[in-house]
Amino acid sequence: MTEYTLLTDTAAPPQARHQSLWRAEMIFAGITVFLSPINYLRADFAYVTASDVFAMMTLILMYVTGRIPLHPFGRASKAWYCSVFLLIFGLLASSAVNGDLQAGLEVVAQYCFSLMLIPLLFLQRPRAEVLLLIKIFVLAMVFVMLHGAWYMEFAPKDFRFVTPSGRLSSLVERENAAGALAALAITFSMWMYFTGQIRMYLLLILIAPLGYGLLLTGSNTGFFLTAIGMFSLALFSGALRLLAGMVVVGFLLFFVIYNWGELFLPEIFIKRVLGALETGNLDEAGTFSDRMFLIHEAYGVTRDTILLGLGANQYRLISAEGAPVHNTYLLLLAEGGLISLLGHFGMMMTGLLVGLPVLLSRKTRWYGALTITTIVMLALVQNGLAHFYARFWAVPWFLAISLSLIPDAEDEEPDDAYEYP
Repeated sequence: MTEYTLLTDTAAPPQARHQSLWRAEMIFAGITVFLSPINYLRADFAYVTASDVFAMMTLILMYVTGRIPLHPFGRASKAWYCSVFLLIFGLLASSAVNGDLQAGLEVVAQYCFSLMLIPLLFLQRPRAEVLLLIKIFVLAMVFVMLHGAWYMEFAPKDFRFVTPSGRLSSLVERENAAGALAALAITFSMWMYFTGQIRMYLLLILIAPLGYGLLLTGSNTGFFLTAIGMFSLALFSGALRLLAGMVVVGFLLFFVIYNWGELFLPEIFIKRVLGALETGNLDEAGTFSDRMFLIHEAYGVTRDTILLGLGANQYRLISAEGAPVHNTYLLLLAEGGLISLLGHFGMMMTGLLVGLPVLLSRKTRWYGALTITTIVMLALVQNGLAHFYARFWAVPWFLAISLSLIPDAEDEEPDDAYEYP
């Protein structure tokens, strides 16, 4: 029996009592997922996106139909909520004592929405619904990349979607985030192919715009994150032949790109990624020196912020660069103290603990593989992020975790999954 809070004395399936509301809820959930990477559609007065509006509408319908999960993370729910509490408590206490309480409340509100409300939308859903939402996320990223590619070709001076340096920021509005989300979408697409959810021709149709969009971002983060995602997915799946094949294909692609990439790759990718690989000069990869300066600066700041931090959004005020350090771990330690950092680690560990038992079961290994791979990718990308409450990070994170929280009755290997050696 799934862990949903029932709002009536007798439970009834949505097909019997709330068919129309259930359909509307699924439609709104799908729209929430589709709009999540479209960061461009947001309010001016606060960080409220179009996706957030549909998320709230989805939650209202879930409440009416009695489908809000009481324990979204299953047995790990207490660990998750304790970790979230530590993260927000550290930020709030530090803001009250050392920083700006209003700024602290604003940041904490964003984290609460992403880490406490968004999981209610996706966790403990039937597997068919989760798979549909994952497909919608991939299609959303295909749309984002096609939209961005059009602007790169026909309106390269439109700085809403293209940076002055010629990188694709797209509807995500952040070039490195767009590259990282493309990497996640490519990983999701490969997983769907390996588990028999899509055919080869559909995989190629999806990979083409995602891969091209990734190149247009000129994102070293996105490029290497894609490679890590592919390798991790094959490794955690336990399919040794697949792992060997992925390694061989990866080396072949690297060989071709390294030797002949200048003949067919976009100019921005050649300049930022290929140039850095050929010369070994990391400064060609972008603002590497500036980011390293902020990281070294953050190490010095965090020596005095172990118990209480500077307060939310206060790092930029004391930084010589006037910007937050682009490292989530250091930023949380600096602004929220060790308490916030421990809360963050606790959330990551909770996700791993949810996925690990599923990964260790031969019947469900592919589901656990995507959960663990996604968490690893997000943990790595946070080495280049500031705060991570944006909904385009939360949605793929919780969709991947949701696959490992399916009721026991549905725990079985996909029918057409890649066979183990």
